[in-house]
Amino acid sequence: MSSAAAISKMTSGLETTKRRSSGRSSLSPPSSSSPFSSSGRPAPRPLRLVACCCLALALVLDRRCRLLPAPFPRGLLADAYITSGLPPHTQRAFLRRLTDDICNTDLGTLTPMEVSSAPVLMSAWANEGVGRGGGRGGEGRTTGKERAMAVEGLLKRIVDERRAGNPDAIARTEDYNAVMKSWATSGERSAAALRVEQILTNMQDMYASGDNDVQPDLESFQIAIEAWTRATDEPNALARARQILDWMTKVYLSKANDLAVPDASCFRPILKCYAASDKLEAPIVSEHLLMHMQRLQMEHGIVSAGPDTNCFNIVMSSWLKSGDIASERRIRQIFEYMDECRRRGCDDIRPDASTYNIVISSIAPAVKKRLDVGGARRADRILARLEEGYLSGKDESLRPDTIVYNQVIDYWAKTQTVDEHYLKARGVLDRQVDMHASHGVRKCRPDVTGYTSVIGACASTYGSRREKRRAFDVAHATFMELCKLGYARPNDVTYGLMFKAVGRLLHNSEERDRYAKTLFALCRDDGCLGEMAHNRMREAVTREILQELTGGRTYADLPEGWKGNVKTQPRKSYENGKQVSSKDKLRP
Repeated sequence: MSSAAAISKMTSGLETTKRRSSGRSSLSPPSSSSPFSSSGRPAPRPLRLVACCCLALALVLDRRCRLLPAPFPRGLLADAYITSGLPPHTQRAFLRRLTDDICNTDLGTLTPMEVSSAPVLMSAWANEGVGRGGGRGGEGRTTGKERAMAVEGLLKRIVDERRAGNPDAIARTEDYNAVMKSWATSGERSAAALRVEQILTNMQDMYASGDNDVQPDLESFQIAIEAWTRATDEPNALARARQILDWMTKVYLSKANDLAVPDASCFRPILKCYAASDKLEAPIVSEHLLMHMQRLQMEHGIVSAGPDTNCFNIVMSSWLKSGDIASERRIRQIFEYMDECRRRGCDDIRPDASTYNIVISSIAPAVKKRLDVGGARRADRILARLEEGYLSGKDESLRPDTIVYNQVIDYWAKTQTVDEHYLKARGVLDRQVDMHASHGVRKCRPDVTGYTSVIGACASTYGSRREKRRAFDVAHATFMELCKLGYARPNDVTYGLMFKAVGRLLHNSEERDRYAKTLFALCRDDGCLGEMAHNRMREAVTREILQELTGGRTYADLPEGWKGNVKTQPRKSYENGKQVSSKDKLRP
């Protein structure tokens, strides 16, 4: 049997599959009857072996013996190889080989199968760098720029083939979008954004000239906008993105392109960039953009351009990050507007759990910096509305989480001028425990942070001996409850605050020393005797007891086993409704 016949026999099963799926578009995923995975996962081992053997033999014969018939079915190879799940470096080499074969063939000689394989190769090149470093190259890897140029080279080859008279070579909108996407994700920043914008402009010009195959659609404009939002080396990148958005609106309203319908997904990347920026005008500009979306919806009837909950949350996040003294008030106004929309039956605009988190986070400066005694109360009321909204309809978008409870507890712990503030902090923790235990909300499972904050609130209590004793009882009960949890344990901060509570709230010296001894033993055995706990213990006990417990050693000389579980990271902080610190939980 000849080598060519052997190859033909080995690929006959694959050719049968190709004929079965020939009725679909060249850009469609493989049909369910295909032996290869359309998701890019490895195909069954026997079929992968067939593909490997076929392709390996094809390479050997073509490179060494030159016995392959011409032209070899590259479209079949592209479909089989790209979906075979072979090693990336082997796939890259063969992608380059197939691409070179198509691009270097004489004009006007591509077969229909070769033409149909071009979009498959373009898609493979565009996705080749996903999850493997983006635009960065490396040993044996292609850079984002090289991938983009490979995709654009394939598109140019199809365009040139069409001009040479091949009726099967038709470059479509999807092909241009693949080129734009490969540039947008190449990591070339402003250079890539410029190229994407040029391609989009050319597409619109060609469509205006009568070429309906390249009419820019929603995805085309989305790619161009996102390309500019990635151009971090260009100071005016957001302005360029806005220009494309305005141009998109103009060509649609002028009926120059009925597929260029502005959509909320086109505005979102720009809003996110403003929210992430440090510009003072970012909140105002993002609000103006939000109002522009509403005008398009109400005045021009472009329903898809209307803002949704996510858009409003992004604008609120922009206000939160700004640190403006009026940010809390403005965020609250936006929140109330969203809630009014909900009451009027608007499905697209309604507060969700993230909205409530942002509103509660916006109160932090008032509580922690300006010592606003009403801040904790405002946050508690907002949390109560979140709980009521979830419990009344089991709306999953309103499911509260641990972070929002920890925030409110922390606010009460820091509002020491309010009578019985520790009881209010404990009350929020009790609601959290009930939400988790009785209503099955896993996201709000109490953690060591909430328990520690309640203990801290108790330890900072002022007033009569009776009031202090009451606060200590709450601190003790909270500490014991934490110790009994199966998923969390007290940490060095918890012990430090308990020592503080012992020193400030217990007036009987014998009781204070006795409790401190027991607490020290627990702290030592848990390896949580941090510097804070050590200092608070020194303040709580007499010199004789301290000598007895530590043997007269300084903190630096204490055994490492006593402080083996001490964490030295900074305390928690919140931003945009999320806990954002290297120590986002107090852990044992």
